[in-house]
Amino acid sequence: MGADPETSAVNNYSQMWDVENLFVVRASSFPQNAGYNPTGTVGALSYRAAEGILKYMEKGGSLI
Repeated sequence: MGADPETSAVNNYSQMWDVENLFVVRASSFPQNAGYNPTGTVGALSYRAAEGILKYMEKGGSLI
């Protein structure tokens, strides 16, 4: 996850750089395991992805 498509796979909404209608949820965008229960972080990232999906849809994007 990052701000540059050259150094990251997804943006801050967990949206793929190369496929604009693909959002990655759950712990798939974690680069490593931090050694503790990531449930809260995964939940927060899921809400952030949902926000990105809503913004994408408002701009006229399609998930199908």
